[in-house]
Amino acid sequence: MFPIGRIFLLILQGLPSSLLNPFFWVVVFIVWSQYRRTAQLEIELFGKEKASPLDKTLCSVLYGILGGILGSVIVMVLGVSITEAGLVYVWPLALLLAIVDPHLMCFSYAGGIVSLFVLLTGLLRIDVAGLMALVAVLHFVESILIFFAGHMNATPVFVRDERYGIIGGFSMQEFWPVPIMLLTIITGNFPPMDVVQMPDWWPLIKPPSHILQSDQAIYLMLPVVAALGYGELALSRMPKHRCRLSSLNLLLFSSALLFLSILASRYRPFAYIAAIFAPAAHEFLIISTKKTERSRRPIFIAHEKGEMVLDVVKNSPAEKCGLETGDIILSANGRDLDEPGWFQELLSTYPTFLWMKVLEPEGNIREVEINAFPRGINDIGAILVPRNRSESYVVLENKSLLKRLKDLFNKRKT
Repeated sequence: MFPIGRIFLLILQGLPSSLLNPFFWVVVFIVWSQYRRTAQLEIELFGKEKASPLDKTLCSVLYGILGGILGSVIVMVLGVSITEAGLVYVWPLALLLAIVDPHLMCFSYAGGIVSLFVLLTGLLRIDVAGLMALVAVLHFVESILIFFAGHMNATPVFVRDERYGIIGGFSMQEFWPVPIMLLTIITGNFPPMDVVQMPDWWPLIKPPSHILQSDQAIYLMLPVVAALGYGELALSRMPKHRCRLSSLNLLLFSSALLFLSILASRYRPFAYIAAIFAPAAHEFLIISTKKTERSRRPIFIAHEKGEMVLDVVKNSPAEKCGLETGDIILSANGRDLDEPGWFQELLSTYPTFLWMKVLEPEGNIREVEINAFPRGINDIGAILVPRNRSESYVVLENKSLLKRLKDLFNKRKT
């Protein structure tokens, strides 16, 4: 029987060591910096931020710790070892690939390339099965984090679409510092110590044969820090639904890669399949997802007979009166909002009372009220989809470092 209770206790005892690791706090600072940039973008576009960078960072850390516990349990059950996993080669290659394109920093690409190089040349001693299994576990944890938290800090944006002009959407940029317990194998003569006896079927990911031949080999838990991230644009689906689909796709990918890794630890031909599958399948997911999202009809398109709500600011009058994403304000204070700009004109008079007729996404019509007596109100805290094609919009680009340097060089030349 697998000693899950004792393993779980050891994980909880070891994870605090990761939290004391300076690299963990470096990752936390990077996460806070990213959320701060997002908040600045929100202020630039809408005059306000949805939530403070500190609140987002604390939430990210909490989910990262929970994800680390889950990942640690999976690593222990499978017996994934980082001994000879080749991380010393994977990390530098991942950083080099990130210069070409940021999304290539994912270990699926660097891990697959390193594994193929080892399999074809035999120049390095790397446990391909262990490396691919580690990549699979990290993606599995990422899929769970995306499912539960990927949509939580979605940022409203305006995007120019070739078919519909300026449309609304949500940019989802999430980052999680993940403290996780990994396994390493040491061989030799050891003094008597307290060890956990594992069942005969363990580990599922078999280590290299030369390690198995050793008479004295034990697994040690090693606390490390990983950083996981998620970035997508929701135009044709609500952020939560978009995250659920992405999570499912990533879950299927990680499960398939993990299955191939188990086979690769037993049958060498599957190592080639796993090494090719990791980068190829991951790139296919990204390309197909972007193509599908762009081909569907956007949700947040300017409405001819009203103002569509893209998002509402937390604790704002709009949130308190019940306005939600996707609602269409048909009329305000008895006047139909058929003409662009009339609603903003009404707010510029600082009305002390607003009553609005609202069309819900499901087709129901309800009335909401905002009482602003005696000072009046000129901003209800709702971000509306632009009805004027000349309004400012965001060009969402994921530029590589090379392209940024090229743009900077060209700018200086001019």
